[in-house]
Amino acid sequence: MSPPGPDNPWQGEEPPKDAAAWYAEGFTPDEVRLFRRWRIDLAEAVAWRQAGVSDGLRAAQWTTARATPGTVSDWRAAGIDAGEAVHWHEMGYDLRSASEARRRGLTPDTAFASRHPAQAGMGGMARKLFQAGVPHRVLHSYIARNWTSDDALPWAKVGLDAGDAQLWRLLGVTPAEAARLTAKGSSAAETVRDWWQAGIPFDEAADWIGAGLTPKEAAEQRAKGITAEQAAALRALRDQDPDDL
Repeated sequence: MSPPGPDNPWQGEEPPKDAAAWYAEGFTPDEVRLFRRWRIDLAEAVAWRQAGVSDGLRAAQWTTARATPGTVSDWRAAGIDAGEAVHWHEMGYDLRSASEARRRGLTPDTAFASRHPAQAGMGGMARKLFQAGVPHRVLHSYIARNWTSDDALPWAKVGLDAGDAQLWRLLGVTPAEAARLTAKGSSAAETVRDWWQAGIPFDEAADWIGAGLTPKEAAEQRAKGITAEQAAALRALRDQDPDDL
């Protein structure tokens, strides 16, 4: 490995431990970096390159569309590139159904609308969710529930399933608060149960949650005379400090 310098692509970075193996397969440092950025290992990268995909980003797109190095040529033969393949996949189409829809002159959005007339508005929302980097499992949960309004986006962007998000929203918490609780292992249903068992009125729970208290702590504070209004004030202060989430 060359020392740090203007011609060293790893300057300021730690080269991967298997860099020599990548180089032995003919990959450049920049190619190695891009494949690894998308969590594609050496064996997969070799397979993608043999299939004519030498760019890590393109390989990641094909993978997102559930294409493999063995099937990517079939997608290309159908006239579908990586970006379009991802869009077809987001609309619930595999290669065969996407090819048939294309032969009828349909795009991913119009094909989805023709298949699901009641959910026709969801095509644009699916694109927004995808462009926001929403995980596919999460994205499909919003499509399945036909949550087409823009207020779905903040919930989806923090990685919350649509069903959980609707319950969190009913409880009155914000997407950021729900994401914080979820990261700690709390589900929406369990949270509702725990606060109900603690005897906290439903319309107060969100403010206590937002203030950072557990059901037990909130019950103790209420017993000491601390009001939900005071909890709401603390919640507002917490909302101003994103590092506190």
